[in-house]
Amino acid sequence: MSISDLVTNLGLLFVLITAATIAANKLNYSAIPFLLLLGMFCGPHAPVTGDFSWQLVREDQVTRLLSWLGVLLMLFYLGLEFSVGKLVNTGRTMLKSGSLYVLLNFLRGLLLGWLIFPNFTDALVLAGITGISSSAIITKLLIDLKRTANPETELILGILIFEDIFIALYLSVLSGILLTGQFSLTVLLPGLGTVLALFAVIIFLGRRLAALLDRRLKFRTAECFTAAVFTLLLLAGIGAEKIHLAEAIGALVLGLLLAETSHHRQVIQMVTPMRDLFGAVFFFTFGMSIDYRVFASVWKPALLLVAATVLGNIINGLITARLAGYTTRRSFHVAFTIMARGEFSVILASFAAAAGASSHLPGLAALYVLLLALISPALAKNSRRFYELYEKSKSALAGRFQRMG
Repeated sequence: MSISDLVTNLGLLFVLITAATIAANKLNYSAIPFLLLLGMFCGPHAPVTGDFSWQLVREDQVTRLLSWLGVLLMLFYLGLEFSVGKLVNTGRTMLKSGSLYVLLNFLRGLLLGWLIFPNFTDALVLAGITGISSSAIITKLLIDLKRTANPETELILGILIFEDIFIALYLSVLSGILLTGQFSLTVLLPGLGTVLALFAVIIFLGRRLAALLDRRLKFRTAECFTAAVFTLLLLAGIGAEKIHLAEAIGALVLGLLLAETSHHRQVIQMVTPMRDLFGAVFFFTFGMSIDYRVFASVWKPALLLVAATVLGNIINGLITARLAGYTTRRSFHVAFTIMARGEFSVILASFAAAAGASSHLPGLAALYVLLLALISPALAKNSRRFYELYEKSKSALAGRFQRMG
């Protein structure tokens, strides 16, 4: 593509993103479903009506780069709203709660996999598709609902961290099974060691690293400060990828470190508009990867998976949050916020199908992710109402038992 074509494609992309965000704002709803749907129906898989094609936007290197930046910036921002200090102080609680939540979700997905598919490999893939939350969507929901500074967000962040650790282990095992047909410790152990070493460094040396960054980021001009922080963000993403972790983990870790510095508020003010802009690009381009034509053959199991995920996440989230010491109201916020699944599920399904797993997995994962993306904003937004309904029901039930007694 020529420079002119790239610019035209980018211009159309932002016209559609603007339309989606304006529509979402008018309806007082999250922009995520609108961006996903527009990406589906105006991207490479869009329909053709007569002589007119709805394929208005093409995926190219520019859109992929901006999408990548969107994920980095959203996770970077989430780290800024947390901090290394909070991570250390709540580490033991998050270890118990995060690992329990991941385990319960994965076991539920494995059981569903056995019900839908006839073999263990496909069931194992489905457990990964349904068991891992979308860091990008959940972070966006926390930002939209202005809950990033809420106490329960610490637990949500802890769950996201443990899911990323689990992904490293899970992919090591699954890759060995898909590619060699057997479980391999030689593949598993290096990935586990890398993840554990990274978080050990953050826990034990985090505050010293933050103090070092505090001194190095004292510039006289905002221009130098912005360039330095953005460069650090890119290097954090690249560094994480080099040690075989998700780039977003590097961004999250950098945010945790900078949250301990005196530049904390300045970084947030700098990052926020970029986060919103490039985050929207990510969700739109994610929608572009979904081909709606395959939905007809997988809608029944997709609905089953969505129902099981919503019910299971509510139960697992409430159990996990209550064990972590949160009030029932805060526990409802946790349970109804970490519902969404994202790009990992679609990528995993495509990878598994290419390696010989069921050919129905990519379409099933795409519809499953889309449906959860449509309903999870409403569930998260109304978590307080669900809590109030629960309290009223509990009071009514208690009153009935008293009258019976």
